Amino acid sequence: MRRLTLSAILAFVLALAFGSVSTIAAQSDSAPPAKAASAAKQDPNRITADEIASAKRPTAYDVVDHLRRQWLRKDMLTGEDVVIYMDEQNLGGADKLRDIPTVDVAEFQFLPHNDAVKRWGSDIKGSVIVVSRRR
Repeated sequence: MRRLTLSAILAFVLALAFGSVSTIAAQSDSAPPAKAASAAKQDPNRITADEIASAKRPTAYDVVDHLRRQWLRKDMLTGEDVVIYMDEQNLGGADKLRDIPTVDVAEFQFLPHNDAVKRWGSDIKGSVIVVSRRR
């Protein structure tokens, strides 16, 4: 029977966690799973164009709901709903993301309440999702 090394077991556990079990056999015992390496570099307050493209969702709401669902929750500090900004204008609540096709979005950025107040002033009551359009 083949003995499993600690690195092989760790690679398998990481593969399970990131859903890449089918690729584990092709990897060497010393190489970490590719998905684990890319996920570690992911910014929790930003959704990049690559992430948007790979999500394959029709609307901006669907992308955010799929990749960073916690952004859509009420602000932990104030208890207020998240607000959507695009082109420096307040569009309204999270439901406005349903009106934005994914193909029009270059990037999303999440700003917690304190950062949003610094940028737009004390009228901000919760956190903000900033939508950057493709140009």
